[in-house]
Amino acid sequence: MKRLLAAALAAALVLTSAPAVSHAAVTDQQTDNRTAYEKSNGEVVSVIEGDTELSVTKAADGTTTVTTVKDTKTTKTLKIANADGTNITSFASSAFKGTKAKTIDLTAIALVKLNKNQFKGSKAKTVKLNATKLTAKSINKKALKGSKIKKMVITAKSKKAFKKLVKKLQKSGGKNIKYSFKKAK
Repeated sequence: MKRLLAAALAAALVLTSAPAVSHAAVTDQQTDNRTAYEKSNGEVVSVIEGDTELSVTKAADGTTTVTTVKDTKTTKTLKIANADGTNITSFASSAFKGTKAKTIDLTAIALVKLNKNQFKGSKAKTVKLNATKLTAKSINKKALKGSKIKKMVITAKSKKAFKKLVKKLQKSGGKNIKYSFKKAK
């Protein structure tokens, strides 16, 4: 009797379960997100890039601020790049809160500023940063406060610019971070 009841419940579950989503549906959703992003101006729009979901706000001058970053899967490296039509220039405060990736790679984005509590709440131990357009004045005095970062690789135009950035980053809460220089091409 129990086996018959279990078989009937299993059959009912199979019949009422939702159909599997095809890869084409995900691709169409990504296209819709990009189209919505291109049309938006000043409103928050979600953009899905691979395993990462970004909520972005586009300003009137064409710059983009990422307000939240979410891992859709548990990835080891979170690599963020400019999507079609986006020009990411900064991340909002605590944008990486809740990310599970051990490495955050921002080398494909030329950041203009670092905001308060930039990596707070993230489990990242390593951050790779493109600082070719970043200046010491554009780094918030609490930019690295509350972060668990152990290593930061900074791509800069010159060693002199790198040293200025490191000095400011250390003042902003990154005293125990090991900084390394990479020459920009």
